Amino acid sequence: MVGVDEQKCIVKLDTNYYFLNHDEYKVYFSDFKLYDMGTIQDSPILAFFMLSTIIFTIVVYFCNFNYKLYDNNFIYANIVLILNIAIHECGHALILKGFRKESKIKIGFKIYFIYPAFYVDTSDSYFLPKYKRIAVYLAGNFFNCIYILLTCLFMPSIVKYNYVLISTILINFLPIIKSDGYYTIKAFFGKYNFDMSKKIKFIDDTVRGMIMFILLYVISKI
Repeated sequence: MVGVDEQKCIVKLDTNYYFLNHDEYKVYFSDFKLYDMGTIQDSPILAFFMLSTIIFTIVVYFCNFNYKLYDNNFIYANIVLILNIAIHECGHALILKGFRKESKIKIGFKIYFIYPAFYVDTSDSYFLPKYKRIAVYLAGNFFNCIYILLTCLFMPSIVKYNYVLISTILINFLPIIKSDGYYTIKAFFGKYNFDMSKKIKFIDDTVRGMIMFILLYVISKI
């Protein structure tokens, strides 16, 4: 499967993605028709609405509730978190499939620094125009924030369990760790994520993870 974005050709072979210029593409894939992403109707409205909702939710939470990293409700808070992991990943999958029905949904698990993480492979978003690609990246946090807003309005007794979820939203949303917020910014500027060597990736992930952990600790003490 191939796509074109300005001067770059994006080629998907099996589970791998390759970025070629047009001349390179003609040499290797001249018999394939390019899929022009520029012809797909794009709009920033959904992405802007998701971004606004996420920021609004974070502001509302910090203005009305006491954020911490840990308390006696930690077990129940993690039950809420597990529920929201499913909500988060379903959000990515639903928006990606909504924009591109032929995309295959792949779910995986990894350890990022000290953070265990499930993830939906959203690489097929490379075949979407900019703002739809951004919406795919924001979708997980957006659905988590809808959950938080609903609990604030209709189930205030369980809001005290949301602090671990808020930590997860911050980890995913702030563009420090290479997660949803990081990829959102990359997409906004028309950039893509490229593989690193395992050694460089480990160092990069560790440094970013430590910075994120320190930031969360500082925020919890304010």
